[in-house]
Amino acid sequence: VSEGNTLAPYRGSMAFEAMRLHVDRSGKAPKAFMLTCGSLAMARARAQFSCNFFACAGIKVIDNTFFKSIEEGVKAALESKPDRRSLRIGRRLRRGGSQVKGLLGDKAILVVAGAPACMPELEASIKNFINVKSNVLETLKFYLKEMGI
Repeated sequence: VSEGNTLAPYRGSMAFEAMRLHVDRSGKAPKAFMLTCGSLAMARARAQFSCNFFACAGIKVIDNTFFKSIEEGVKAALESKPDRRSLRIGRRLRRGGSQVKGLLGDKAILVVAGAPACMPELEASIKNFINVKSNVLETLKFYLKEMGI
C-alpha cells in the first residue's frame, strides 16, 4: 500500500488483529464447541485444527477430548447453552452429520472440519465446512456475521 511515493507499513496479521479487536469490542462472547467423535486420532486432529481456526477470530473454544456417541456429544453441546454457536464434528460423518444437524436443529451453526469423501452427500443437510483450503479470514468474517457480530 503506498501513500504518495512512500510505502505504508503493513503486517499480514493486521486484518486478523482488527477482527479480534472487533470481536472483543462487540460485548459478545462467541463460542465454538468441539463435538469430537468417530476415530479418536482423526477427531483430535480435526479438533486441534478447528480450535486454532476459530481462535484466530477471538472465538472462545470449548474443546472436548472425545464423545463415545453422537447423542452424547450433542447432549453436551446443548447443555453448553448454544446461541447459534459454531460446532464441529469428528470423523463419523456419513451417518452422523445429518444426525447431528437433526438433533441440533437451529440452535447452533454446525460446521464440519475437513473435506470428507462424502461431502457431496452431506451438503444436502450441512452447509458449513472448514478445511486447509478455506480462506481463513473470509470464512471467519462469515461466521462472525452469522453469529451477529
